[in-house]
Amino acid sequence: MKRSTLLHLAFTTLICLLLAACNTARKEAVAQFGNEKMTTIYLVRHAEKQFDRDPLLTDMGTERAERLKEILKNVKLSAVYSSDTRRTQLTAAPTAADHNLKVTTYNVGMLSEFSDLVLTLHRGKSILIVGHSNTTPAMANYLTKTEEFPRFSELDYTNFYVVNIPRIGKARVLTLRY
Repeated sequence: MKRSTLLHLAFTTLICLLLAACNTARKEAVAQFGNEKMTTIYLVRHAEKQFDRDPLLTDMGTERAERLKEILKNVKLSAVYSSDTRRTQLTAAPTAADHNLKVTTYNVGMLSEFSDLVLTLHRGKSILIVGHSNTTPAMANYLTKTEEFPRFSELDYTNFYVVNIPRIGKARVLTLRY
């Protein structure tokens, strides 16, 4: 055989072996970690509120809740969560209704357990969680296993976190305003 033919044969064999190894590694990774997509969790504080023991939203707050619905209109949400206050429920309601979902209430006193539950139930899916000036950044911290996100100002209703959690690797947070 000519030397060029032998080199070509050796190169082709090497490529086939590499492709087989990559395919085997991918199959092992899928078997170990699954084949699900990235988990995306949208975190917002409730919209502007009136002043009362369990206040409703102001007109501006109602507009912000509608804006949230429009922002998430083309996102395939699998769930919408809210604390049990009227202001968070009213912030979550337009988005939930637009996606034909009901608002599920969570316990703000059990954020660590709730974050674990969310990651188990909604792996590879997208969800919205509406909380408060303290619980929203705390939830981001639990989901990312960091302490990067401080409490929001009581006067700030514009924070919007997009938490992306890949099946393998580190969670990332996109901090926006709406």
